Amino acid sequence: MSLSDYIKYQRALKGGLTPWEIAEGSGVPARDVHLIEVKHRRMGEDDATLEQLASYFGVPAQDLTDRREAYRKRLTYFLDESKHDFASVELKLESGETVGGWPAWYSRDAVALKESDADTDDGNLCIVQRAWVADWRRGGAADWEVASALAESNKSAG
Repeated sequence: MSLSDYIKYQRALKGGLTPWEIAEGSGVPARDVHLIEVKHRRMGEDDATLEQLASYFGVPAQDLTDRREAYRKRLTYFLDESKHDFASVELKLESGETVGGWPAWYSRDAVALKESDADTDDGNLCIVQRAWVADWRRGGAADWEVASALAESNKSAG
């Protein structure tokens, strides 16, 4: 789940608060909350801001900081490249479950995976809500994309 989707999720758990209500309760400007929610690129560079939001939502700061690398545009690029290359993919869901297949289509809200790389539509699609995709990799790859990027980011910061 991207940082954007996670903030929306936490906001929903609190009863659908507005960015202005979150700003009032957390001290994070409403503009910053809004930008994190609507930008589908890497966001949340300021750890202090994410720590304030984590404290407000009552979750560990790492729940937010670890999601910076799972931004939606990164997943879109991965899916588009995999579809173009006829490559199978694996998606790790927030539940820890892994689903795999060949990208049939994707939208802003969902990803459809086919059971095989055949161009025929056999009706056996696995549809996954994009907001619940935690990590991804090419089929058979050892490393997960987001986890690898996070490890690299932590390595260069440390």
